[in-house]
Amino acid sequence: MKYTFLLVLSFLIGSAEFSCRSVSVTNNELKAESIMNKPQVNVEFSEVRRLNRDVQLSDFLIIKDFSETVKLYGKLEDKRFSRSVPIPTLEENEFFLLLKPIMKKQVFGDLEITKMVIKGSVLNVYYKEISNEEYLLNKQKNPILILRVNGVTPSSVKLINLNK
Repeated sequence: MKYTFLLVLSFLIGSAEFSCRSVSVTNNELKAESIMNKPQVNVEFSEVRRLNRDVQLSDFLIIKDFSETVKLYGKLEDKRFSRSVPIPTLEENEFFLLLKPIMKKQVFGDLEITKMVIKGSVLNVYYKEISNEEYLLNKQKNPILILRVNGVTPSSVKLINLNK
Protein backbone atom coordinates (compact mmCIF):
# COMPACT_ATOMS: atom_id res chain seq x y z
CA MET A 1 0.00 0.00 0.00
CA LYS A 2 2.82 2.30 0.90
CA TYR A 3 4.45 1.68 -2.49
CA THR A 4 1.24 2.31 -4.39
CA PHE A 5 0.77 5.59 -2.62
CA LEU A 6 4.34 6.65 -3.46
CA LEU A 7 3.89 5.53 -7.05
CA VAL A 8 0.66 7.53 -7.47
CA LEU A 9 2.21 10.57 -5.76
CA SER A 10 5.29 10.51 -7.99
CA PHE A 11 3.03 10.12 -11.04
CA LEU A 12 0.96 13.16 -10.00
CA ILE A 13 4.04 15.29 -9.31
CA GLY A 14 5.61 14.27 -12.62
CA SER A 15 2.49 15.03 -14.64
CA ALA A 16 2.02 18.39 -12.87
CA GLU A 17 5.64 19.31 -13.66
CA PHE A 18 5.18 18.27 -17.29
CA SER A 19 2.02 20.37 -17.69
CA CYS A 20 3.74 23.40 -16.14
CA ARG A 21 6.62 23.07 -18.60
CA SER A 22 4.18 22.78 -21.50
CA VAL A 23 2.39 25.96 -20.48
CA SER A 24 5.62 27.93 -20.03
CA VAL A 25 6.95 26.81 -23.41
CA THR A 26 3.66 27.76 -25.03
CA ASN A 27 3.75 31.21 -23.42
CA ASN A 28 7.34 31.77 -24.59
CA GLU A 29 6.43 30.64 -28.09
CA LEU A 30 3.48 33.05 -28.13
CA LYS A 31 5.69 35.93 -26.98
CA ALA A 32 8.27 35.14 -29.68
CA GLU A 33 5.55 34.90 -32.34
CA SER A 34 4.03 38.24 -31.35
CA ILE A 35 7.44 39.94 -31.53
CA MET A 36 8.32 38.38 -34.86
CA ASN A 37 4.90 38.97 -36.44
CA LYS A 38 4.56 42.73 -36.08
CA PRO A 39 1.87 43.89 -38.44
CA GLN A 40 3.12 44.90 -41.86
CA VAL A 41 1.18 47.60 -43.67
CA ASN A 42 1.59 48.41 -47.36
CA VAL A 43 2.37 52.07 -47.95
CA GLU A 44 1.06 54.17 -50.84
CA PHE A 45 3.60 56.21 -52.78
CA SER A 46 4.00 58.05 -56.07
CA GLU A 47 6.99 59.19 -58.09
CA VAL A 48 7.79 62.90 -57.97
CA ARG A 49 11.07 63.06 -59.86
CA ARG A 50 13.59 60.71 -61.45
CA LEU A 51 17.06 61.86 -62.47
CA ASN A 52 20.63 60.76 -62.81
CA ARG A 53 23.22 62.98 -61.20
CA ASP A 54 26.56 62.55 -59.50
CA VAL A 55 25.85 64.41 -56.28
CA GLN A 56 26.93 63.55 -52.74
CA LEU A 57 23.84 62.12 -51.00
CA SER A 58 23.15 59.18 -48.70
CA ASP A 59 21.29 56.02 -49.81
CA PHE A 60 18.03 57.53 -48.62
CA LEU A 61 16.80 60.82 -47.25
CA ILE A 62 13.49 61.59 -45.53
CA ILE A 63 12.18 65.09 -46.21
CA LYS A 64 9.41 66.40 -43.95
CA ASP A 65 9.10 70.11 -44.74
CA PHE A 66 9.40 72.65 -47.53
CA SER A 67 12.75 74.14 -46.40
CA GLU A 68 14.39 70.70 -46.61
CA THR A 69 12.85 70.24 -50.08
CA VAL A 70 14.29 73.59 -51.25
CA LYS A 71 17.77 72.61 -50.00
CA LEU A 72 17.57 69.27 -51.80
CA TYR A 73 16.42 70.80 -55.09
CA GLY A 74 19.26 73.34 -54.80
CA LYS A 75 21.75 70.44 -54.70
CA LEU A 76 20.06 68.74 -57.66
CA GLU A 77 19.82 71.88 -59.81
CA ASP A 78 21.57 71.69 -63.19
CA LYS A 79 23.51 74.94 -63.74
CA ARG A 80 23.44 74.41 -67.53
CA PHE A 81 19.76 75.33 -67.68
CA SER A 82 18.26 78.70 -66.74
CA ARG A 83 14.94 77.23 -65.57
CA SER A 84 14.81 74.82 -62.70
CA VAL A 85 12.29 72.06 -62.00
CA PRO A 86 9.25 73.18 -59.94
CA ILE A 87 9.66 72.39 -56.26
CA PRO A 88 6.79 70.22 -54.99
CA THR A 89 4.99 70.82 -51.71
CA LEU A 90 3.81 68.36 -49.10
CA GLU A 91 0.27 67.81 -47.91
CA GLU A 92 -0.70 66.74 -44.40
CA ASN A 93 0.41 63.18 -43.51
CA GLU A 94 2.98 62.97 -46.36
CA PHE A 95 6.76 63.04 -46.68
CA PHE A 96 9.28 62.82 -49.50
CA LEU A 97 11.68 59.92 -49.71
CA LEU A 98 14.83 60.31 -51.79
CA LEU A 99 16.46 57.04 -52.84
CA LYS A 100 19.99 56.76 -54.20
CA PRO A 101 21.16 53.20 -53.55
CA ILE A 102 24.47 51.90 -54.84
CA MET A 103 23.79 49.88 -57.97
CA LYS A 104 25.39 46.43 -57.81
CA LYS A 105 23.94 44.39 -60.70
CA GLN A 106 23.11 47.14 -63.24
CA VAL A 107 25.94 49.69 -62.97
CA PHE A 108 24.38 51.92 -65.64
CA GLY A 109 20.85 50.97 -64.61
CA ASP A 110 17.79 52.46 -63.02
CA LEU A 111 15.48 51.70 -60.06
CA GLU A 112 12.04 50.18 -59.92
CA ILE A 113 10.25 50.32 -56.57
CA THR A 114 8.07 47.23 -56.26
CA LYS A 115 6.49 47.98 -52.87
CA MET A 116 6.87 49.71 -49.54
CA VAL A 117 5.87 48.15 -46.25
CA ILE A 118 5.95 49.73 -42.82
CA LYS A 119 6.85 47.32 -40.03
CA GLY A 120 6.79 48.94 -36.63
CA SER A 121 8.54 52.26 -37.20
CA VAL A 122 10.78 51.02 -40.05
CA LEU A 123 9.88 51.58 -43.70
CA ASN A 124 11.01 48.64 -45.84
CA VAL A 125 11.52 49.69 -49.47
CA TYR A 126 11.71 46.80 -51.95
CA TYR A 127 13.37 47.68 -55.25
CA LYS A 128 14.87 46.14 -58.37
CA GLU A 129 17.79 47.27 -60.47
CA ILE A 130 16.60 47.45 -64.07
CA SER A 131 18.38 48.18 -67.33
CA ASN A 132 18.04 51.65 -68.86
CA GLU A 133 19.25 52.19 -72.44
CA GLU A 134 19.65 55.95 -72.00
CA TYR A 135 21.79 55.53 -68.89
CA LEU A 136 23.85 52.85 -70.61
CA LEU A 137 24.43 55.02 -73.71
CA ASN A 138 25.46 58.06 -71.67
CA LYS A 139 27.36 56.02 -69.05
CA GLN A 140 25.21 57.44 -66.25
CA LYS A 141 25.40 55.45 -63.07
CA ASN A 142 23.84 57.46 -60.27
CA PRO A 143 20.04 57.12 -60.39
CA ILE A 144 18.10 59.27 -57.95
CA LEU A 145 14.41 58.78 -57.25
CA ILE A 146 12.19 61.11 -55.24
CA LEU A 147 8.92 59.65 -54.01
CA ARG A 148 5.89 61.14 -52.28
CA VAL A 149 4.90 58.75 -49.49
CA ASN A 150 1.57 58.77 -47.66
CA GLY A 151 1.61 58.13 -43.93
CA VAL A 152 3.52 58.84 -40.77
CA THR A 153 7.24 59.55 -41.10
CA PRO A 154 9.22 56.41 -40.15
CA SER A 155 12.14 56.41 -37.73
CA SER A 156 14.33 54.64 -40.31
CA VAL A 157 14.33 53.16 -43.81
CA LYS A 158 15.61 49.77 -44.91
CA LEU A 159 16.40 49.33 -48.62
CA ILE A 160 15.89 45.75 -49.81
CA ASN A 161 17.37 44.87 -53.21
CA LEU A 162 15.36 42.10 -54.88
CA ASN A 163 18.09 41.39 -57.49
CA LYS A 164 20.30 39.41 -55.09
